[in-house]
Amino acid sequence: MKKLSIVLLTLLLSSALILPARVNCQTAEEYCKSGNEKFKEYDFELAIADFNKAIELKPGLAIAYSGRGYARLRMGDFNGAIEDCNKCIELDPKSSYAYSTRGLAKWNLSENPAACEDFDKSIELNPDVSDVYFFRGNSKYDLSDYSGAVADYNKAIELNPFDTDYYSRRGKAKNDMQDFKGAYSDFTKILEISPTDASAFYERGNSTFFEFDNNKAIEDYNKAIEIDPEYIEAYYSRGHSKKHRGDYAGAMADFTKIIELDPITGTAYGDRGDIKLTLKDFEGALIDFNKEIEISPEYWGGFNNRGLAKFGIHDLSGAISDYDKSLELNPDNDMVLYNRGLAKIESGQKEGGCSDLKKASELGFTPASEAFNRSCQLTK
Repeated sequence: MKKLSIVLLTLLLSSALILPARVNCQTAEEYCKSGNEKFKEYDFELAIADFNKAIELKPGLAIAYSGRGYARLRMGDFNGAIEDCNKCIELDPKSSYAYSTRGLAKWNLSENPAACEDFDKSIELNPDVSDVYFFRGNSKYDLSDYSGAVADYNKAIELNPFDTDYYSRRGKAKNDMQDFKGAYSDFTKILEISPTDASAFYERGNSTFFEFDNNKAIEDYNKAIEIDPEYIEAYYSRGHSKKHRGDYAGAMADFTKIIELDPITGTAYGDRGDIKLTLKDFEGALIDFNKEIEISPEYWGGFNNRGLAKFGIHDLSGAISDYDKSLELNPDNDMVLYNRGLAKIESGQKEGGCSDLKKASELGFTPASEAFNRSCQLTK
């Protein structure tokens, strides 16, 4: 009995030694397959570990480099992705996947012309992959080639008419081309596919806002906010739409909501301050512009606007000081020169004020010409 137990123990130990070796005895191709499976689960580090093992076993396996390259891309290692794709292309010049991955890495590095070249090659090798047209369209968009981007988005949609990202990017490109009706149609298509897409309502609202249909735009912004009550951009655009139609209370409420959601958004303080200026609430505007400047001390507009608020409460020296700072940050700004000119004249510094108005007039600011003719004609 004791002898039999020893034999069994020996067999178990032997199995324990043999089985792991059998499990780990994978081929390079099997490591690639395992890497792809881990990639699908978004476990990019483990995917890279498997591709590393595949390359160690078989350094000439092109797909291991392309797989690792895409995993590196997804982890933000764009230069590493390019390096792997270069090696894959060296081993397999017909790998469309390596060209598209390298193009994406270059696009992320803002190397858009080079990215387009890689997408061109990928499409030449395999013209039926919708995403590659989409990627090339994005590169063209970033190069301000909006018509070229639209053409690529058209092809992507032709190959896959159910991907809402394609319609979204095409709609944005059409907005930039001032094809607002076309953009509206694209965002409407998204809502047919995905009726609760808050961003599609928001973007469609922008299309109608650009066509000066504020009421219709507000309807879409309302829907976007109903779906996503923390959609800051929708509050921002709705606030401006309300401002344009004279609903100052509604606009101020939207900008206040933005501040509640994100207290360090200087723009919202500035926008709310602008409305207070319009309503001649100069003290209230001053509080908002102080906060805007605290958050964004290098923004020239904040100082200009605070200068206007100070001018409104007859703090002329304070207004001039703010206009000085605004011009320090943005020299030769015709509007700020005009504002400073008026403040100087009001404070008794007529010569300096007329000099500012003259310079603003020479820069093409029509109100400055009118003010100069009215106040400075007798000034030598």
